[in-house]
Amino acid sequence: MKILFVASEAAPYVKTGGLGDVIGALPRALAGRGHDVLVILPRYASIDAQQFGLRDTGRRVEVQFPNLNAGAHIHVHAPAERLRYLFLQNPWYDRRDLYGENGKDYRDNHKRYALLCAGSLEAARQWNFIPNAIHAHDWQGALVPLIVKRGWAGRPSPIRARCVFTIHNLAYQGVFPREAMSELDLPVDLFNPDALEFYGKLNLMKAGLVFAEKLTTVSPTYAREIVQSTETGAGLEGLLRHRQADLTGIMNGVDYERWSPDKDPLIPQRYSAQDLSGKAACKTALQQEVGLDQEPGTMVCATIGGLVHQKGYDVLAEAVPGMMERKVQLVHLGAGDAALEEQFAALATRYPGRVSAQLRFDDGLAHRIEAGADVFVMPSRFEPCGLNQLYSLRYGTLPLVHAVGGLNDSISEGPQGWGFRFQQESPTALLEALDRALVLWRDKRAWRAAQERAMARDHSWDRAAGQYEALYRP
Repeated sequence: MKILFVASEAAPYVKTGGLGDVIGALPRALAGRGHDVLVILPRYASIDAQQFGLRDTGRRVEVQFPNLNAGAHIHVHAPAERLRYLFLQNPWYDRRDLYGENGKDYRDNHKRYALLCAGSLEAARQWNFIPNAIHAHDWQGALVPLIVKRGWAGRPSPIRARCVFTIHNLAYQGVFPREAMSELDLPVDLFNPDALEFYGKLNLMKAGLVFAEKLTTVSPTYAREIVQSTETGAGLEGLLRHRQADLTGIMNGVDYERWSPDKDPLIPQRYSAQDLSGKAACKTALQQEVGLDQEPGTMVCATIGGLVHQKGYDVLAEAVPGMMERKVQLVHLGAGDAALEEQFAALATRYPGRVSAQLRFDDGLAHRIEAGADVFVMPSRFEPCGLNQLYSLRYGTLPLVHAVGGLNDSISEGPQGWGFRFQQESPTALLEALDRALVLWRDKRAWRAAQERAMARDHSWDRAAGQYEALYRP
C-alpha cells in the first residue's frame, strides 16, 4: 500500500509530545512491513536542515486563500527504505515555537495548518505519490479529510483516498473565531453543529471527526472515555458517540531503538533483564546528577512531563509530604504552569536531598531518569495513551499510575503484575498505591520478578502497525 501521513511534528526533527514520537515511529514500522510511506510536515525554523540532511527538491506548492496566495518550498529527507519525509517551508513556520508563545497560541494557526493540509495533498500529487490511504493527525491535520471530500477553495482535491484520522489528545481542538471560516474559504454550509460549528466558533478537529472514514485514538480505554464522559470528551462526546462504530483505540508503541537499556547511549551503564547490575549504577549516577542523597537502599520515585492540569501534578505535590514520611526520594523533570513550577521548586527547597525539581526539558536526563529510578509515577487526570509508563517498563522501573486511558490499558497490579494502580484522583489513593509498592520493594526477590515481567512486555510499533493496516484497507 501507499500511505500518506499529514502531521504537525515528528521525532527526531521536531517534537513537543507523544504525537511527535508516533509520527517518528509508526511510518517507519509501516515501511518495515513493506508499505511505501510519505510523511508531510511543516519545515519549522527549529529544524536543523544540516543535522538531518534535508534536501531542497526545487519543487513548490501554491495554496490559494481568499486575497492571499501562500506558497511553500518542498524539502525532503529519506531516513529509511520506502520512507520519505517532506517538509513544507513557508515564513509562517519561521517562529520561535511551534504553536504559540508565552502561553498564547499564534492567532493565525488556522492558516498555518490549513497550508499544511492543502499543501500536503498538492505536494503528494507533485511527488507522484497517489496513496491508497491518508492518515491525518490531530486538529493540525484535520482539514485533510474535509479537503479530500469537499475540495479546497472551490476546486476538487488533487488526490482522493480513504482517510483515517487520529485523535492524540482531545483537549486540543483548534477552535477559532467564526471569521476563520471565510479566511480559509471553507464551504458556508459546513458552519453548523453537525459539521464545523462549535458554540459559535470554528472547530478544526471536527473536520477530521466528520469527514474521515475511520477514526482512531491512542488507547482502547481512552476511546471509551471520550465517548462516555463530558470531561474527557471535551464537548465532542456527542459527535464521537455518533461515530462510535468507526472509532478504534490502538495503543501507541515504543521505539525500542531509542528506548531500551541494553542499547541506550544516553545512560551511564547499559543493562538488561538478564543482568540488572547496570541499573544500580544508573541509580547512583542519577542521585548524584540531580542532587539526591546517595542512598542505594532508598526508593527513587520519578516523574517526567509538562507541569499542566491534565497531568495531575498538583495531586502529586499534595502527596509529597506523605512520600517524605515514607522515606522515599522524588525527582521531577519538566516545565510548565508557573504556579506548579513554584510549588515543585518550594518542595525541593523544603526537602533538600530528598526532592529534586528539574524544571526544564532535557531528553538525555529523561533517559537517565528512566534508567536510574525505581518507580515511575503518573498521576494524570486523563491520559490518552502515555509513553513514559511504556518506557519505564522496558527499563525495569515499575510504573505507579492513575488507572485512566492508556495507563489503565498498559499497567497491571497483582501477583503477576508489573506496576501499581490507583483509582481515585487523590493524594490519599496515590499514597496507598505507594505503600503497596514499598511492601513489594522490601521483598527483593518479588521486586526483581516484577521488573522481569515489566521488561518482557512487548509494546513494539510493529504490533500497532498491523492494527492500522487493517483500517487503511477499504
